Amino acid sequence: MADLDNDQVSDLEIGIVGSGSMGSGMTLLFSEKGSVVGCYDYDKEAVERVLDQAKEDENVDTSKVHGFTSLEKLFNAFPKGSGGDKKKPRMFVISLPHGKPVDGILDELLPLTEEGDIIIDGGNEWWEDTERRQRKAKDHGVQWIGMGVSGGYQAARHGPSISPGGDKEAYDYVEPFLDKWAARAPNGDACVEYMGPGGAGHYVKMIHNGIEHAHMSILCEVRAILYHQLGLSNDEISNMFESWYKKGPLRGNFLVGIGYKGLRFQEGDGIKDKRGIVEGIEDKVTQDVDKSEGTGTWSTKEMAERHVAAPAIAASHQLRVISANKFERLEVADNLDMPQPKTGSIDDKTKEELLDIVEQAVYGGILGGFIQGLQIISRASTDQKWGIELAKCLRIWRAGCIIQSDAITEFLMPLVEPFGPSEPLNLLQSIPEVAKELRKTYEPMKKLYAYAVEVDAVAPAVGATVEWLKAVGGRNLPTDFEEMELDYFGHHDYDLKAKTEKGSHKGRYHTEFQST
Repeated sequence: MADLDNDQVSDLEIGIVGSGSMGSGMTLLFSEKGSVVGCYDYDKEAVERVLDQAKEDENVDTSKVHGFTSLEKLFNAFPKGSGGDKKKPRMFVISLPHGKPVDGILDELLPLTEEGDIIIDGGNEWWEDTERRQRKAKDHGVQWIGMGVSGGYQAARHGPSISPGGDKEAYDYVEPFLDKWAARAPNGDACVEYMGPGGAGHYVKMIHNGIEHAHMSILCEVRAILYHQLGLSNDEISNMFESWYKKGPLRGNFLVGIGYKGLRFQEGDGIKDKRGIVEGIEDKVTQDVDKSEGTGTWSTKEMAERHVAAPAIAASHQLRVISANKFERLEVADNLDMPQPKTGSIDDKTKEELLDIVEQAVYGGILGGFIQGLQIISRASTDQKWGIELAKCLRIWRAGCIIQSDAITEFLMPLVEPFGPSEPLNLLQSIPEVAKELRKTYEPMKKLYAYAVEVDAVAPAVGATVEWLKAVGGRNLPTDFEEMELDYFGHHDYDLKAKTEKGSHKGRYHTEFQST
């Protein structure tokens, strides 16, 4: 029977620290898979909710679920010989908001731990904080694994995509458990892979979320054009998305899948609308601005600091930030008096032409988001000497995660698998098959974006992807003029078109310009 602070419990295999939506989901999942689990939270009501969920869930053996409001009692509930015996360490999974809450619980945990214990941070976290905590834990003889857990609270309950990083020996010990808990790919493989030492696991999850944000922006921008400018109903858009999900280049795309399902809901919390509840949901995303979710901000920061072009990820982040304060935005809108997106004026021919190319345009944007994110991971892996294999990232993204996209993964995996951890792939477009696939989506994306500009529709991620393709495929960019001005005022030097060289070294030539 599920219980609370039972001093008689002495057979725990895993302790879950944090009983929110993710922690409670993992508690139920781990117990369903046969592990004896202790869930801890200082909030007694949160723990009691998890115990009640266990009782109500027919797939959970409640004798394997125990609740704790005392960390000391949680530790005492492990079998004797745990902790000090390195062959059977205690294992804990932390499921808390990033930042200070994790530092706080680390300070509470360490005095109770013994050499050999393993702590797994299963939240979203900034990779440098993960590495700082790994060093602090190691000073106590404890291993700290930074583990990305993807798929949201539902995947936490039924099987997430997992990207652990840290000490390899500690990973080898927990791997059988992670294999048991992870989502299963279509071929039955567990969606868990060791990403590398240090903060590699959390880094992969962070960029996964950056890719996710780019994909969501592409989809919301296109859905708005279909609805407001092309005049499709939400039911019609839902049917279109469903057809994409079932067949074609967007087959098995998770966000397309939940998109078509969500558009069919006509009743929700506080909303009842025959057109679909999306019409009653305010157009603001706050998770980056309120700092409850840092991965979008961090991904954009990494893009800049690693010098990797990922404009769709950056544009999606900027749109979210702009959207976050609706009250303020309405005041700005009054001041700017910008033309609002035009509606109801499209002719039948233009509508038909756009409907013919919209799937390819969305595919190009989503494929571009994958490529941009993978290139950030590749560059960071090279810089930090993590040895991350991009094929491993794609393997764990086949199920249980938000960016699951079956057709795209099946296309990319065989192309990146030949490249090992010591062979960085900073430009996936250098793979001919990838370049060819991107190229065929350019005209559809350009046409859709041109229409968005014409009717004043908001489409920053679509536009950023078009400009990215134009730039990375450009034989001559307008930056020759910028380079001249940099040399003029800053003596930054320049290279010569007549002597193109490999690399990004500083120029070898300088002109002393005369002021006029």
